[in-house]
Amino acid sequence: MLITVLTRSAPTTLRRLSTFTPFQPLVKMVAPAGLFSNRYKLEDMPDLSGQVAIVSGGTRGIGEAVSAALVQKGCEVHILSATEEHFKEAVEHISADTPSAPSLLKYHQIDLHSLKSLAGVIPELAKLPRIDMLYLIAGIGVAPFQLTEDGIGNHFAVNNLSQMMLVDGLLDKIKETARGKTGEDKWSTRIVSESSELHRAAPSEAKFANLAEMSEDSKDMDPTKLYGRSKLANALFIRELSKHLPPLTSDEPILAISVHPGAVATEQQQGATQAYGFIPGAESALWAGTGKTASERREEVQGRYFSEADGKVDTESDQAKDDALAKQLWELSVKTLKDKAGYEVKM
Repeated sequence: MLITVLTRSAPTTLRRLSTFTPFQPLVKMVAPAGLFSNRYKLEDMPDLSGQVAIVSGGTRGIGEAVSAALVQKGCEVHILSATEEHFKEAVEHISADTPSAPSLLKYHQIDLHSLKSLAGVIPELAKLPRIDMLYLIAGIGVAPFQLTEDGIGNHFAVNNLSQMMLVDGLLDKIKETARGKTGEDKWSTRIVSESSELHRAAPSEAKFANLAEMSEDSKDMDPTKLYGRSKLANALFIRELSKHLPPLTSDEPILAISVHPGAVATEQQQGATQAYGFIPGAESALWAGTGKTASERREEVQGRYFSEADGKVDTESDQAKDDALAKQLWELSVKTLKDKAGYEVKM
């Protein structure tokens, strides 16, 4: 069976249609965001004029929706993408609703399959005057196992190691940005990772014990499990990252949150999108990056996973709440970046 999904729907930027085959095997998911989940509308977002965001994978799908909504609120958005042509297409799409988009959208070419490529662009991004939001969205979907040029399993390298490297390389600038904020804006500096309810498809025996587990030992693993394990790692990374960030009571607080993508706009939802200003697929991520209630709930949301905007905590799997597993992933990631890319994690 094929499902048609609307990935670009007015008035945001998701108008392109695509088709895909449902994931197999089916995984039981807890209340994934949909039409009847908590809503986070464009009108709920604050004015973002003067703020700067980085969005990896910001030219397609949810990343494009995030970029479009941020730009519509006046934010300068730096998009990381492998293909400049995709960026130009995204600018064209977003400009249809936001004429100022060409002046607010910036392009940085990057190949997340190459740690060297990523290391090369980080110094450029670190020179930005500020970084208010870092959206970690780019990644490999449900796809067969391959090795990257660095000899690392593709899902682990692209979906997980790239996130750690980006956060680590840009953390000083993110801290500097947070340090200058007061009042209601004090907790508006955010790091958001795109996880998924498919983290539940991760193998129960996942240990993140060594690189072989994430590379050659995974060559025959089902693509859904490969993807699910990487999404589990996204949630665990944010959980452990929160322990390496300044305290929320400090003068440079940073919120770190992982999210399920949320409702993807099907044709049935298109009318609701047009009528109510829903942001298809991106609501949870935009709430995590800009929502006022995230600041109000800061102690509760820090390092946590959400399946919908302003949702409940502790809805993820037991694996995704395992602090020991999160620490093991962190240590493996640090070691792999050093051994394979000569990159020393500072966090």
